[in-house]
Amino acid sequence: MRPKLAVAAVLVAFAAAAPDAVPRSAPLTATGIRIADHPGTVRVVVDFTGGRVLEGQVVASDPRPFGDGRVRLPMTRRGVRTVAAPVRDEGVSAAVVQRSGRIAIRLDAAARRFKYVGYQALRSPPRLAIDLYKSRPPSPAAEIRRAPDGCLSLSRFAIGPRRVTASGRELQLFEHSLILRLRRAGGRIHDQRPTTAAARRWSTSFRYPQTRRRTGALEAVALSAKDGTLDCLTQVRVRFGG
Repeated sequence: MRPKLAVAAVLVAFAAAAPDAVPRSAPLTATGIRIADHPGTVRVVVDFTGGRVLEGQVVASDPRPFGDGRVRLPMTRRGVRTVAAPVRDEGVSAAVVQRSGRIAIRLDAAARRFKYVGYQALRSPPRLAIDLYKSRPPSPAAEIRRAPDGCLSLSRFAIGPRRVTASGRELQLFEHSLILRLRRAGGRIHDQRPTTAAARRWSTSFRYPQTRRRTGALEAVALSAKDGTLDCLTQVRVRFGG
């Protein structure tokens, strides 16, 4: 056989064999769910195979667990699927439900037990970590004076019988905006004040409604502009009122 004809024959043979010789990559698949308790949160981890998990493909449709205990996190991605079995642990029911062109992560717990939900995509192995933040005043181990990535810090605060004053720093929050919240022991917001940082510093002071002396939490918090989930949080246990 002449050289050109030999090469042509090899290329034809390779093309014919290619579909079987080069398998398609497996689709992104949710394979399991794990739940663990931590001082200030309950963490739900959804494990995946078949590629990276991208946070931008998750947009919460129900990001406020305080009222009814529900959280819904749809993930839209072509071919994504689930074989993960539902799990219930630490008072949280978690399931991944198959939808057309997407999956939906469904979390259910007692009403008012959790105040925020936040999530992050992690690698090696690929997984989505979902944190449910407890509504009760934080224990010393659950207090956050500075967020791990520095997005918010609570440097100083003072609480009198009718006034709260606080200050701190922020880093790369959307429009440099945050909310200072005074929260009761049961989780209900007693009063709050939105504020905006300037030159990476924020400070605010406001009068709150009169109440008996009680234990609660002071929070500086920022919520995601994308879907209302938690973006950044600092929190301390406080006494207020009287």
